[in-house]
Amino acid sequence: MAYYNNIVETAKFISDFYGEKIDYAVVLGSGITLELANQKELKYADIPLFPGNKKEGHVKGHANKLTFGKIGNKTVMVLNGRLHYYEGHSMKDVAFMTYVVKFMGIKGLFITNACGAINTDYSEGDIVCLDDFISLVSDNPLIGPNDERLGERFVDMTTPFSPKLVNTLLDSANQLNIKLHQGTYGFFMGPYFETRAEIQAFKKMGCDLVGMSTVPEVIAANHAGLPVAVLACATNMATGIQKRKHDHNHVLETAQKISVNLKKLLTTTLEKLD
Repeated sequence: MAYYNNIVETAKFISDFYGEKIDYAVVLGSGITLELANQKELKYADIPLFPGNKKEGHVKGHANKLTFGKIGNKTVMVLNGRLHYYEGHSMKDVAFMTYVVKFMGIKGLFITNACGAINTDYSEGDIVCLDDFISLVSDNPLIGPNDERLGERFVDMTTPFSPKLVNTLLDSANQLNIKLHQGTYGFFMGPYFETRAEIQAFKKMGCDLVGMSTVPEVIAANHAGLPVAVLACATNMATGIQKRKHDHNHVLETAQKISVNLKKLLTTTLEKLD
């Protein structure tokens, strides 16, 4: 199957490029930055089989490159930007790099995103460690023939997020005195900001947050048996909760501010992990 072969070849290409064992991977959402010690980079455009290797058309706030280096005592690969379903990519293309992470032998994946807060116990600038999700999109990366080399046909979602990674994040947040909520993320297709009526509907369904990414990657990680945790960054309050209109530039500015605590949290967490 071409998809599987492309994953394996891309994993080998990236591993050969960096040449060192990588402990963990991190996906960065819109506007979120993470500097590494001894940093080395590889542009997405230079990865031959990566579905998003075109040089133009990416979402503002995504650097579209891999960076490699150290966070504390761990070697990390950072995906600076992701593919989105609303850009016209297939769900399998959106999930492609998640499988690559697995086939590189990386121990676990931390996903971040910029999203809107529905739960009024949250404030703009807060970080939420996800404990569940609701997909508001009818498509997902597992639709179609299943390749058993990637994972089983039917994927259990009783615990979509790794208890080990989540508990370590919560312990680190407590140690650092960083407020870290737990909540449910609603995956909305976009690319428009939700209406007031949609937000009220999502709230009744049990969504604490809403965003346009992350869930396809989480599904793929569970399919592949890759431990995953998500740190959702509330860069704005959802439609009808905040009084002003939405502005993507404001999202990016808030995400940049959140990046400070996010790096502290990831640094301390990675130091605690094997």
